[in-house]
Amino acid sequence: MSRVRLRAARLVALVAAAVVLAGCEVGAMQTVIENPTPDPVTALQTTCNPPGCEELAVQIGDFAILPSVIRTSAPRVRFAITNIGAYTHSLEVRLPGGVLNSPRIGPGQTGYLEADIEPGTYEALDPTPGHAVRGARASIVAGSGN
Repeated sequence: MSRVRLRAARLVALVAAAVVLAGCEVGAMQTVIENPTPDPVTALQTTCNPPGCEELAVQIGDFAILPSVIRTSAPRVRFAITNIGAYTHSLEVRLPGGVLNSPRIGPGQTGYLEADIEPGTYEALDPTPGHAVRGARASIVAGSGN
């Protein structure tokens, strides 16, 4: 193969690789990010007192849940979820008995979610489309000594 043809073949391969990589990036950037209307903030109706219940402070930002590992040893928890981001957020907790969702929480607001939790490790995420895929995920570790 001549030098000119070899250079042309390399150039074509380089351009093809750049197009493929650019297409991957464009696809990732086109993931829909929703920003729904927040739910009204409501006052708490129940109490949460140790040792039977533990209130856990959770922050949801654009796009992270802090702390990323939430630990509790109480059989019942109240998540006090503060939105520290610019988007509306929510917390979804996936337990063996089903999925629990907090209200949609506007920027600067705090919402609550209560759950009975058996020992184990569970997933928490922001179910708003486009948020969990960008990093709004956490683990819940429940059980004695956690």
